[in-house]
Amino acid sequence: MNTKQDVTTSDNNDDRVEVVLFKSDTCAFCPRAEEVVRETIDDFGPDTFKLIIINVSEEPELAEKYGIFALPTVMISGVSITGIPEPEMLMKMILGAKVMSKRKSESNE
Repeated sequence: MNTKQDVTTSDNNDDRVEVVLFKSDTCAFCPRAEEVVRETIDDFGPDTFKLIIINVSEEPELAEKYGIFALPTVMISGVSITGIPEPEMLMKMILGAKVMSKRKSESNE
């Protein structure tokens, strides 16, 4: 499991798409949301995604920093969805993040 440091410091050499799941120990829907996220990204291998799980019960300041008001919430490239995500929606968010990442790297060359 990743930690707070993973979210607050970015590694420019890491081309993986960052998928952040905000959850809580008291959230009834969070285990299912985590399961859907893991199932969706596990097919691609560890070189494609960086999964960061933030338990807002333990780190409420991160929820506040990122404007998270409801759980579970999945954030990919600054875009967030709340609730149990549909795999298709996650894939659309991931593809959008990849396109934006590619454009950003092309503009920096």
